Amino acid sequence: MTLKQKVSDLQLKKILSPKNIGKFALNVFLILPGVFFLFLGFRWLVAPDTAAAALMMPLLAGAGLNSQISDIGGMFLAIGLLTMGAVTTRKGDLLFSVALLLSCIAVYRVLSFTLHDATLIMQSLGIEIVLSVWFFIASKRMNAQERKNA
Repeated sequence: MTLKQKVSDLQLKKILSPKNIGKFALNVFLILPGVFFLFLGFRWLVAPDTAAAALMMPLLAGAGLNSQISDIGGMFLAIGLLTMGAVTTRKGDLLFSVALLLSCIAVYRVLSFTLHDATLIMQSLGIEIVLSVWFFIASKRMNAQERKNA
């Protein structure tokens, strides 16, 4: 075996190490929801009627429309940007912020059902809870990796 082949084998073993595969999987499972949230944020800007329909809500008019597009679209866009920022900078605190936002949304979803007789959308609540837990865990792992590398 030549030196070039040995170096190539070592590089391949390093790339396919469990540590690198785990890091790659973590990134993929963070990028997917990040892109999804970015898409939802931009959708509120360019096609608010379909964005509202996707969330099972009517599209309002006037000041309500302005609030609907800016508040909901801005929230989705910010969550997407924070997620992508966490992946690129390896800062777990950004993911913690996303997890906190999603957790608050989930709590308000339940409270609106309990206190104001709003329809409880279980699919949305489930997604918010699962992603909140996932982002809290990923945040902790990223922060541990950051401390280890420091």
